[in-house]
Amino acid sequence: MDIPKIDNLQIRKVTEDVLLLHQIKPPSVFSCCDGLLILPKEGRNQNAVVLDANIEPKLVNEVNFLYDPITDYVCTHGHMDHIAHVHAWEEIGATIHAPNTEAHYLLDLRNFYEGYGFNQSVKFSAIENFGKLNKFQKCKDVNTFEPGDMLKFDKFEVETIPFTGHSKSHVGFLLKEEKILHVSCLGFDQPKPEVDGFGPWYGFRECSISQYLKDIDMADMIYRNLEYLTSSHSYIAKNPDMSPFDYMRRKIKENQRKVDIGLMNIKSTPNFEEKVKKLLKLDIFFPKKKMRGFLQEIYTHWESWIITKHLQQSKILKY
Repeated sequence: MDIPKIDNLQIRKVTEDVLLLHQIKPPSVFSCCDGLLILPKEGRNQNAVVLDANIEPKLVNEVNFLYDPITDYVCTHGHMDHIAHVHAWEEIGATIHAPNTEAHYLLDLRNFYEGYGFNQSVKFSAIENFGKLNKFQKCKDVNTFEPGDMLKFDKFEVETIPFTGHSKSHVGFLLKEEKILHVSCLGFDQPKPEVDGFGPWYGFRECSISQYLKDIDMADMIYRNLEYLTSSHSYIAKNPDMSPFDYMRRKIKENQRKVDIGLMNIKSTPNFEEKVKKLLKLDIFFPKKKMRGFLQEIYTHWESWIITKHLQQSKILKY
């Protein structure tokens, strides 16, 4: 099968009838994610199905032109890079599916704001501007599923795997017959094997580093019996390449080391909240001093939770 060319969209072949869609230049850092296009196959699925490919409407329309009809779209969770453009798949006629406790984030930006705890420290106007930056538009209707459910489209089966260290209903996809594990935003975010990304993301109150490590171990175990590993922001790994799991564990350890080094410099600060405030001023993870306005608010919120999670894990912190 020849891979069609679409400007600003890279289409990578995972298997003969499963393609990975990657928007080359997104509008903003948190506006797009890679996902899978399941092509029709005799005896399996009559129509195309899309798994978590959050790309801009123009590209959705071009993909639909090539592979129409696309009847179903499955979202893995409600972070902005997974919900900004999902409305475009709905507009071309696809039924939208999302995990039950985050599905309503696709329907209203205020649900996103309150659901992820931004209302604790960030003005809603900041999230409105964030939505505009990433070209968010809401969906009209979303079908919900429970993380862990098996989804069926004709005879095509997708097992949803809860990876809840990242968010409370974040899932990956196990395509057993196709021998593919898609880990979504578990933290495998390397564009190439030798190029690092940020790694696992736990910048919200609901995130858990200990659960993240369990999720990585579970994904590692599942993948050992498969052939392909894909994610929302990475290259396609093929068994026996197990380096993505080493990478994710390493990135968490490196982040812990950064926070612990910062802690050594503020040892005399007795209060937990004051420790977080002082560590935030060090710009350990994000260059907040160079930011202004709503982005500074949002990145400060994220970094405060990343620091908090590592303080809770720290072996050198004594309460």
